[in-house]
Amino acid sequence: MWTRMRFVAVLVGLVCGRAAAQENKPLTLAEAKAIGKEAFLWGMHPVAIYHLRYNTAQNEKSPRFGGVNRMHWDRKPMHASDRTATTPNATTLYGSGVLDLSKEPVVITVPEIKDHYWSIQFADNYSRWWPLNVGSQFNAPGPLRRLLVGPNWNEKVPPEFVGADIMQSPSDFAIAIGRVALTDDTPEELKIVNGIQDSITLMSLSKWIAAGKKPVKPEDVPVTKGNYPTYPGMENVKEPGKLKGVEFLRWVSLVLNDPTFTKQEDGYAERMAFQRFERLGLKAGQPFDPDKLPAEIRTAVEEGIDEARAEATKAFHAMGQDMNGWRSSTDIGYKDSDWKLRAGYGMFAVLGPVPSRSHTGAFGLNDSKGRPLSGEYRYTITFDMNDLPPVTEFWEMPLYDRDAYFVDNPINRYSINSYMLKRGKLHTENGKLVIYVQADEPKDANQKKNWLPAPKIGGFQFGPRFYGPHAPLFDGSYHMPGVVRVE
Repeated sequence: MWTRMRFVAVLVGLVCGRAAAQENKPLTLAEAKAIGKEAFLWGMHPVAIYHLRYNTAQNEKSPRFGGVNRMHWDRKPMHASDRTATTPNATTLYGSGVLDLSKEPVVITVPEIKDHYWSIQFADNYSRWWPLNVGSQFNAPGPLRRLLVGPNWNEKVPPEFVGADIMQSPSDFAIAIGRVALTDDTPEELKIVNGIQDSITLMSLSKWIAAGKKPVKPEDVPVTKGNYPTYPGMENVKEPGKLKGVEFLRWVSLVLNDPTFTKQEDGYAERMAFQRFERLGLKAGQPFDPDKLPAEIRTAVEEGIDEARAEATKAFHAMGQDMNGWRSSTDIGYKDSDWKLRAGYGMFAVLGPVPSRSHTGAFGLNDSKGRPLSGEYRYTITFDMNDLPPVTEFWEMPLYDRDAYFVDNPINRYSINSYMLKRGKLHTENGKLVIYVQADEPKDANQKKNWLPAPKIGGFQFGPRFYGPHAPLFDGSYHMPGVVRVE
């Protein structure tokens, strides 16, 4: 009678034997295309996160450079010229911190913060968000302190930390994303928000102890440059989702060769994919050399990646619930094993979907009659003042180009938000709020107040956000107003 151990050993032997036999066979063009496609679908989002980390932790020429285990904050609203991340928010100032938990834990402390929305959330290298949420919705008004430890950490920690203060990451890599709401566009409001940013401490445990276990402003935390796999010229890559063929495979190789990007040890589909990737020379522990691939194989890989990119785009645009023509974006129902959708997020909404406990979003690509949005037309979006998006915090309506970046415009306005409405900066009439979406500045003064500039040429899209959403905003039952083309 076979024991279970013997059965497993035989099964593993068969799998390994097949893999070895497959490895010895010549690589066909069809196989190369299929593996290229799979490498894109698996790797697009990790590659996008790797690119984000590179510019934050290693690329000293990047405006986002801040090193590791240190918070780097935007000190003023993001501009259309910043193309480091897709679908940015226009109503909060962002902060980001690249965490390397492979050597020691990281400490985060936040004082009491009143009267402003703020949050800091943590994701791993697959864009899986930890259950840890800190912010005005969860811990208001503070203060709080947390110790973040890596998946293999088992050393001693300072005795003042209690169990509720300690959170374990699923990966040695983590990224912290901070947000503080700008409730107005005045210099006074910007000064207040910058002060909130200065009050938040994020640093390694050893440096926190050396600082006397007291708060340290982000700019006073020593800069430690990251040391992760690179290749010459990668500083010139601006949009990883557009990388072609073997250039994309270079980045997949970086991900595979970085031990802090903790892989899914129990992920069968991933382990089998890694075996197939080796057929293209993609393997942990060895650098990727594209010159070893024949020209026809390189072409087949590029075809596979192009096909995968199209399928990921389609999956992304079809995700979520229909909300009167809009597609809601929420983590409810999202599965990390859906590589097509995960790749779509990597292309158009890096680090999405965010936890619905914080906020949800939606995407609008077409007008109310299903036609693609285009800068050659004028549009209106009409909200009923008695049926505004149901939120506990705030909502905003950003506009992006087709690649999911802000659209340059003469007034540097990239969104309409509920703070503008609350402060009387938007015009309402007869119980309606009408947003005017067009390339040219409206001549009517009231319409100009509600103007959301669109590009003069080409298509565009919307990516509304709902902070503190009520259920209708993620189950699709809210009647989101359509985008009406002015005929």
